[in-house]
Amino acid sequence: MPNKARRARFNPDPVAEVRSFSSPASSISSLAPSPGPSTPPPLPNVAYSSSPAHSPTHAPYHSPPHPRVYTPSPIPQPHPLPFIPPAPLIPAVYIHPALAAPSLLYDMRSHPSHANPRLSPAVLATPASSPPLPSLALRVGDLPWLFTVWPDARYPPGNAVVTVQDVLLAIFTHLRTAVKGDEYEAMGKSRKLEIFRAFDSRVGTDRIQREKGLRRVDFLRGRFRAQGVVRAQSKDSVWDVVIN
Repeated sequence: MPNKARRARFNPDPVAEVRSFSSPASSISSLAPSPGPSTPPPLPNVAYSSSPAHSPTHAPYHSPPHPRVYTPSPIPQPHPLPFIPPAPLIPAVYIHPALAAPSLLYDMRSHPSHANPRLSPAVLATPASSPPLPSLALRVGDLPWLFTVWPDARYPPGNAVVTVQDVLLAIFTHLRTAVKGDEYEAMGKSRKLEIFRAFDSRVGTDRIQREKGLRRVDFLRGRFRAQGVVRAQSKDSVWDVVIN
C-alpha cells in the first residue's frame, strides 16, 4: 500500500483560537459530555465578600492567619462597643412655697423675723425644700458671689436640714459681708459711683457703720426686696434670689 504524505494544517488565525479557548462560553459549548463522573478541583483558600458587586471569582486571596496573631472576625457583631448604662436621673428638688418667687417679699436690709417677711414661726421652721436638703447654694440677683446655706448649728448633724429661716438668715448674713478692695476696684467708674451712693444712703451719719466700710448689700443698686428663690438656669445645684 503506497505511503501517503502527511501534511500539517495550520490555523490561519491562531489568536482567534486562543480567544475561543479562553472564553468560558465557547469552551462550555465546544466540550463534549464527559463519559463518566469527574472529581472537581479543590477550591482555593479565599475570602468571599457579602457584597453582590464582588463575585467569588474576583475575591482576593488571603493567607491563613498566624496562630499567635489576633484576627478580627469579618462578620458584623450586634454590639461592637460595650454597653454603657445611662446615668441615673437626679431627683427633682422643689423649693418651699413660702420661698418661691414672687411670694416671699423679704426686705434684706433687716434681720429676718416672723414680721419680715410675714411668715409664721411654724413656716420658718419648715424645711426649705422637698426633699429636705443638708445645704443649698444661692446667689442674690446679679451679684458675682455664691454662698451656701447650712442648717442651724443647734440641730444634731444627722437630723440637720436647711429650713426657711436658715435661707433668710443666710441671705441677710451674706449681704453683710465686707467687700474686699480688689472686688471694688474691679468695677467700672460709673458702677463705683452707684455703690458709693448706696453705701452713703445706708450708713447716713452713723460713724460706726461708715467705718466698717462697704458691704455686699451696697452692690444691689437699691434693690433690697427679695421676691423669692428660683432654680438657676445655668446650674441645677444653684438657686437664684430674685430681687427688685
